[in-house]
Amino acid sequence: MTATTPDAILLLSSTCPNCPKVLESLCQLVKRGVIGKLEVINLEQHPAAASQYGVRSVPWFRIGELDFHGLHSAQEIHDWASRALSDTGIAAYITQHLKDGQLPLIETKLRAQPHWLRYVLDLIADMEAPMQARIGVGALFEALRGESLLQQSIPTLTALSQHTDHRVRGDACYYLGLTQAAAARAPLTACLQDNNADVREIAQESLESLPMQH
Repeated sequence: MTATTPDAILLLSSTCPNCPKVLESLCQLVKRGVIGKLEVINLEQHPAAASQYGVRSVPWFRIGELDFHGLHSAQEIHDWASRALSDTGIAAYITQHLKDGQLPLIETKLRAQPHWLRYVLDLIADMEAPMQARIGVGALFEALRGESLLQQSIPTLTALSQHTDHRVRGDACYYLGLTQAAAARAPLTACLQDNNADVREIAQESLESLPMQH
């Protein structure tokens, strides 16, 4: 049976001034059925939990797969909880954090949850996404350069290299080069015939960046 409401975890300390507010907000959501279960951990009693969840400051909480730290309003927590299990909610989370320059957070989450890659790839063709988020995708893929995680995106990037918008095709060619995989050679070679000069140039540079075939 697929869960329809997310569970949540809250890490707090007895001396944290903002923790009671976040705790109250999460408890209210449990009462209202927006959150199914809430686990609360006091780090003074269970300090190992900080390392387990990679937490450096409190309050820190997780709703579904979405992580947050610091004080958030009751309305904001409700809004995230109500869509934490949805594709649109996860996509909005990734977009927001890339827009805000929180690349390390999204990189960490992506490595832990590789299925998030599809949401990141969707951003490439979303010309209405904030520019900072689209720039964040580039920085994220540069951090994943040559890794198997990024190489999984080659089929999608190949399709995007044939997109109607030349900006999307150019980005796809650049990211294909970052995969450092032999499988990227064929779609990049095809893009050498693109009708846009910028796309052809990016495709050529990406081809030259691929490891030599033996």
